[in-house]
Amino acid sequence: MDRRSRRTRAMLQSALVKLLETKPLSKISVMELTRLADVNRATFYVHYTDIYALFDQLKRELIDSYKDIITRHRGEILQDDYEPLIHEIFEFATANESMSLLVTGKSGDTFSGDLIAAMGAYCNELIDPISASHASLAPDDGRTQATETVRDYHFVYLAAGIVGALKEWYRRGRREPIDLVVRIAARNTHAVGLAMLARNIGASACESADAQTNPARR
Repeated sequence: MDRRSRRTRAMLQSALVKLLETKPLSKISVMELTRLADVNRATFYVHYTDIYALFDQLKRELIDSYKDIITRHRGEILQDDYEPLIHEIFEFATANESMSLLVTGKSGDTFSGDLIAAMGAYCNELIDPISASHASLAPDDGRTQATETVRDYHFVYLAAGIVGALKEWYRRGRREPIDLVVRIAARNTHAVGLAMLARNIGASACESADAQTNPARR
């Protein structure tokens, strides 16, 4: 993509985020979007089929950016150290404020749910090879339905906490120092980190075994 096309897309994305602060996506027209972006309607259709295509691309780009951050901090996550990860997420949101308003702004509730689900699923996928190699984390070899359910909920819970802290920081006008909020979020995340995942998987395995040997207790 050439520089002009990238600039046009950036202008359209920025205009969409601004409009989403005042109205739902379904109420935004191509005409008002292009007027705000100062882009010709014909040019809009060169890049997108409709408003929803623009929104979907913006959403994918933002989710991919968060996945890249998670990937870079895989090693620390496996050591139950979440501060570097959370710090980069907060720094990214600050440096890319226009895009991040999709998460932290007035229209962020629906999108933040998509982001939390994507982050949780990606963490689950990224951590799986390691957790499956530790008996304490996968007493039933990590392949039973019960274990997968525990893992799904665990990583979505962690992601929700991180995104929730980011949203609260923005809601409060970012008046607290970023390092303070990051430390709070990192400590809370550590408290329910991989050690808690191991305990929950172990408890789930015991409950499953008990249910099989004592079907009357189901």
